[in-house]
Amino acid sequence: MEQAQAIQAVPTYSSLAIFGLAFGVLAWTALPVAGMLMASMWLYNFIALPLTGSFIALICGLTAQRQIRRANGALLGAGLAKAARLLAYTQVALLVLIATFVVLQVVVLKNHATRW
Repeated sequence: MEQAQAIQAVPTYSSLAIFGLAFGVLAWTALPVAGMLMASMWLYNFIALPLTGSFIALICGLTAQRQIRRANGALLGAGLAKAARLLAYTQVALLVLIATFVVLQVVVLKNHATRW
């Protein structure tokens, strides 16, 4: 009689990790360009589109890492989820830095213009 062999499930990559990484890359490449092209409709598209992509990447990355941890080896993609989070955090930090710079410039120019 033949002995039954245990079939092991092959671990797959987390769809959320892949999706999050895709949006993280889009937040740095295509979404700022699309925001610049659409800035004629609404000026804040330049900031809103990359920020939206970053938040999607961040939420997907965090959720994917939680799912991967709970799957006990059945899901792969922890590095992809971490990369998505890193791209999202740096994009948000850059946009906050740009917004701070713009606000400071407006305040400085307003104060400078009222002195003359």
